[in-house]
Amino acid sequence: METNKDLFKELDKAEKLFQDGSIKNAQKLVRSVLHESKKLKKVPNKLRHKLNFSLAQSRYFDDVSAFAANPKRNDLINELKTIAEKPNDKPKHQANLIHDIQSKWQHLDHTSKPASRDQWNEFNKLTNIAWEPCKDFFNELKQIKIENANKRKEIINSIDIYASNNSKKWPNNIEIINFLRNTYEEWQKFAPVLDEDFKNLKQEFFRARKPLNDQIKKQDKHIKELKLALIAKVKELNNEDNDANIIAFNSLKTEWSKIGRLPRKIESKLWSDFNNNADRFFTEKNKEIEDAKNKLNEILNNINNSEVSINDIEKALNDNKKLSKTDEYKSLQKELKNKIEHKKKISKTNKLLAYKQIFELISKPDTNIDLNNYPKPIKDAIERSYLNSKSNKKTFQKACVQMELLAGNDSLKKNLELRNQIQLELLSNKFNRSSSNENSLESNICLFIESFSSKDSTAADKTTWNRMMDSAESLI
Repeated sequence: METNKDLFKELDKAEKLFQDGSIKNAQKLVRSVLHESKKLKKVPNKLRHKLNFSLAQSRYFDDVSAFAANPKRNDLINELKTIAEKPNDKPKHQANLIHDIQSKWQHLDHTSKPASRDQWNEFNKLTNIAWEPCKDFFNELKQIKIENANKRKEIINSIDIYASNNSKKWPNNIEIINFLRNTYEEWQKFAPVLDEDFKNLKQEFFRARKPLNDQIKKQDKHIKELKLALIAKVKELNNEDNDANIIAFNSLKTEWSKIGRLPRKIESKLWSDFNNNADRFFTEKNKEIEDAKNKLNEILNNINNSEVSINDIEKALNDNKKLSKTDEYKSLQKELKNKIEHKKKISKTNKLLAYKQIFELISKPDTNIDLNNYPKPIKDAIERSYLNSKSNKKTFQKACVQMELLAGNDSLKKNLELRNQIQLELLSNKFNRSSSNENSLESNICLFIESFSSKDSTAADKTTWNRMMDSAESLI
């Protein structure tokens, strides 16, 4: 039980609270002291005077707060009256306005003397009138919330069925994750629900998803173990043949891709470890490639050196086909092509020069030119020409016109009839395999030689030979 001394101290505290502006707390303390004082058999005069003073202070602050709060309450009543007389086109907006006014009214009750009964009755009556247009909207909203709850129950049921159907043999975690993602997206579509349904539905949703999430964790653990085992296998690779190590690593990489994926951060970490342990093979491989490139570059730098043959280049390219996409390899290919073309050009030039010397050979048998430089058919034809006592002008004229025709060169006007005749022969022999080589460059040269005799040679024969050589340049 409180003593007189204790009650005096409580009143001193109340007076201090009044001075500090904590009116509500001071009034609460004064009411408490008043209640306790009634339990005393006799209240000392000093205590009664102090208590009466504190009660007077409390009533004063009530009057002051009422004086300040009542006009505000009247303003709120007027706002409600406006809404009740002119309802808003949007029921939801009107409901928010009413709720805002109610909150302000409650705040005034908490910070000042409560409203009078008349004020409260007026406020409550207008609130009910203003709320009438919102009822249909909120009834409709309530029905939507109920339907949303039913849809969410269907989703929970579908998850339960999925878990039941797959409990003996679960699909891979990617499929389960996709199912959970899809059901969550569906779940999000059916909101809001009634407050009384929200908690229970949420608990059921998580309850239904738990077996699927547990299975994902189980599969993730298994996948992680498999991938750690593959990382260990990469660490163990130590074949003397580095290419064999790379082949084995690529095989393990194929296994890795078939296992399945883990959450992004874990997958990224394991994948990095997997590849880092194989870097040593590729470092060695890159060194091999770099050394091979250097060898190709060495050949490129010495390409004009007579010691670098076409065979050397071809061998280097065949030995380094793995570098076929590098600039060095492509440059060497280009140089090989140039070198072959150059060789062909020199060969063609030398061959043409040798052909041009034939007329000197057959017209002057004592000329110091080695017959062994010529193909056997031409060599044999030259030797036979030495035995001719007379030239067959028509035959080597025919050989000349045939070569002009094959080379696409014009013939003399006097040879036009012969040219047409030869052209018909060529057309008729086109599909005759046995005559396929009769009109070649070499056969026409042999035809001229075998028909020539130095004993009756003329300047016109030399001219005919020169015409043949002009055509030979295009046919070699």
